[in-house]
Amino acid sequence: MSRPRVVAIVLALAAILVVSLLPTWRAEAATPAATPAPAAAAAPAKAVPHPLPTLPPGRVVLLGRIAHPVLLTVADLAAKYPQHTQTVSFQSGAGPQTHTYTGPLLYDVLQAAKPALRSDVKNDALRYAAVVHASDGYESVVSWGEIDPGFANTEALLAVTQDGVSLAKEGPRLTAPGDTKGGRYVSGVTAVTLVRAGL
Repeated sequence: MSRPRVVAIVLALAAILVVSLLPTWRAEAATPAATPAPAAAAAPAKAVPHPLPTLPPGRVVLLGRIAHPVLLTVADLAAKYPQHTQTVSFQSGAGPQTHTYTGPLLYDVLQAAKPALRSDVKNDALRYAAVVHASDGYESVVSWGEIDPGFANTEALLAVTQDGVSLAKEGPRLTAPGDTKGGRYVSGVTAVTLVRAGL
């Protein structure tokens, strides 16, 4: 078969293909593109039920990544751990505050509860944080690196007295020395949950 004849056959087949597809192309061109349906609005986040037990005032439970839960009273915090005293100043909603607190270091209390640190992960403690829960539902977070003497060494207390007055009735208070605002000075602490970020 000669070359001109092959070219003629190929062109004829191409023409047949174009003619057969032309009605389909015209129909698609005449039909407006479908407008994508608007994305459904995200459902509002639902409140997660509070997993903490209800405790009488003056009691604190340690939970999370520790050997086993520990229940402590303000008297336990005063008797079972070394006591530290600090005078701190911070800005609160009621204005500038200066108070003297006494109590154990949060670090000492958590260390005694035997946190489940992984020896196979370098500086695994730096993945941990303590979520401090108050009796009114307020919560704040302190990272392990902040309270560990080997790192920032912020001497956060679970204070058992404020200005010499016992906190046995309302529960201990977390201190956050160095903070300029009082948001992490959690009053009426009822629980501390040790959590770990990452895998």
